[in-house]
Amino acid sequence: MQRVNRLKQIYQTIDNGTAEHKIQNLPKFPKIIEFELTNHCNFQCLMCKTGVGTSTRERGYMSDEIFEKVIDEINHYPIALKFVGQGEPLLHPKCIDFIKKSKENGIIVHLTTNGSLLEENMIKELIEVKLDSLKFSFQGIDAEGYKTLRQKDAFEDLLDRIKMLFRLRGDNEFPYITIGTSVTNEKEEDIKNFRHLCSKICDKVEIGITTLEFIELEKIKNENTRNAFKCIQEKQNNIKKRYTCCPQIFDTIAVRWNGDITACCADLDGVMTLGNILENSILDCWNSPIENRYREILARCEYEKLELCKDCYDIYGWTYGEN
Repeated sequence: MQRVNRLKQIYQTIDNGTAEHKIQNLPKFPKIIEFELTNHCNFQCLMCKTGVGTSTRERGYMSDEIFEKVIDEINHYPIALKFVGQGEPLLHPKCIDFIKKSKENGIIVHLTTNGSLLEENMIKELIEVKLDSLKFSFQGIDAEGYKTLRQKDAFEDLLDRIKMLFRLRGDNEFPYITIGTSVTNEKEEDIKNFRHLCSKICDKVEIGITTLEFIELEKIKNENTRNAFKCIQEKQNNIKKRYTCCPQIFDTIAVRWNGDITACCADLDGVMTLGNILENSILDCWNSPIENRYREILARCEYEKLELCKDCYDIYGWTYGEN
């Protein structure tokens, strides 16, 4: 069966023109909502500010009130709601219920997860409700690389959970399954082998480059590995390049667990907060003077004028292609 990636269909509606052109043709409402149920996580990944504990935002879980406010507004628009953020969505006790309610409102829904909490009963519910898209977040391409950065010996367990989803989905159309990982110093041949393995149990494999901007090298016990990562970090710092056009501010907006609406999903500490859903609509924030000012600044590539943007680079553009 040739499965449809409904999330990709939303991305395909995004204007890929210049920043100036995107300003002139700005959609009336964001195409994608990055939806953070919680910024708690059960992993302590060394390359993540949440994992290493350096994020300054208060931690918590989204309330029913905030969830309902978001759904009431966005179900009038053809958008994708991505359950993703600076934590693990499945830690939220109502994550599955929230996905169900979103689907009942006709919304295209995506879930990104580390997969560690995905049990068989959850999988059956997600298949039944026709979750559109599910992405598993790996690290590296083998158990050793995974454990080094994620501080969890869970590589094989995650593969087993994906295999279970793939088996239980059977001939059902949804969810569209993506396996995404990032690599550092892995060999090309080993990367190809990982892709070949994963392509048998999912619909798409994404392999990018691990950004080591926030990594705490001193927590890597193996000296050779630590030195190798230090060299990679220095290399990344030397070859950083700017985005030709910001991939966030013209098409996407993020809602945090406490209702804060921010201009960028990479806003880990809330420095580009536009308002709060309990007091402001997403539409008002989308069209607010400060959001439009951000767009004008970034259209001129004046990244240094914005605290969050001055250190933003297109490292995520370095990929190993797709299956």
